[in-house]
Amino acid sequence: MGQTPAIARRETRQRRIVYDTVVSTDVHPTAEWIYERVRKKLPRISLGTVYRNLQLLVTEGRLRAWTRGRSVRFEADLEAHDHFVCESCGLLLDLERAPEVPSTEKKLRARGHLVRERILEFVGLCRNCRQNRTKKM
Repeated sequence: MGQTPAIARRETRQRRIVYDTVVSTDVHPTAEWIYERVRKKLPRISLGTVYRNLQLLVTEGRLRAWTRGRSVRFEADLEAHDHFVCESCGLLLDLERAPEVPSTEKKLRARGHLVRERILEFVGLCRNCRQNRTKKM
């Protein structure tokens, strides 16, 4: 038996606008941020509809969801990359992935493990938050 083909979903105007809103920014928006912008074009859209369309877009592989703690943020950059997160203001930056394989991953592979994906995240304080903390002291 072969694989079951993916169900083709009709591209709705709502889904297209939700997708375009995420594609048009590099701020890794939350569903609420997306909802506020989509409402400018579709005033009657509900937050639930935005959430459902975001989930469909993630399931279809057109968007990526990034979860940290209780916050879910979305991005359209599907290329392998890493992130920096400011623990004070929540700034989330994309970082170009280094081409070399980390030694930890090499060790895992040498032990027979299959590494499907690498998720590297740096957590700290962004330049602005560091400067603001220095000024307050």
